Amino acid sequence: MAKLPAALEKFVRESKMLDKMMRYMYLIDYGRKLGDFPEEEKTEANRVRGCTSVVYISSSYQDGKMYYKGFADAQIVKGMVAVLVNSLSGLTPDEIVQIDPDFIKESGITESVTPTRQGGFANIFRRMQEDAAPYATVNTN
Repeated sequence: MAKLPAALEKFVRESKMLDKMMRYMYLIDYGRKLGDFPEEEKTEANRVRGCTSVVYISSSYQDGKMYYKGFADAQIVKGMVAVLVNSLSGLTPDEIVQIDPDFIKESGITESVTPTRQGGFANIFRRMQEDAAPYATVNTN
């Protein structure tokens, strides 16, 4: 698998150094950087399945790169969405589909959030990879 993109590597490096409570605060801070999500994009097609919270992800492919927007109705999950949206937007589809989801465990998130939230984080990431896959030129199977 490919090396993590710089923004995601930074998140992993910083997050794994924090204790449980500080990791919560770190995610909440990330959530403040998420940006707006248009009401008209809160559709069933953009809803991420397998999340306890309401989560929407929209994507677009422009000039060879993927761009994402996201929404979550819970602060911690909003932070998770922000980490992914801000880390993956602007990358090529090939870069995105080659990211190993083990970064989630490596970040220490699995020690800080419930198994349901861990699964939600993985589902959001998987959805973003699925959105990039049709544009990728590498075979990930």
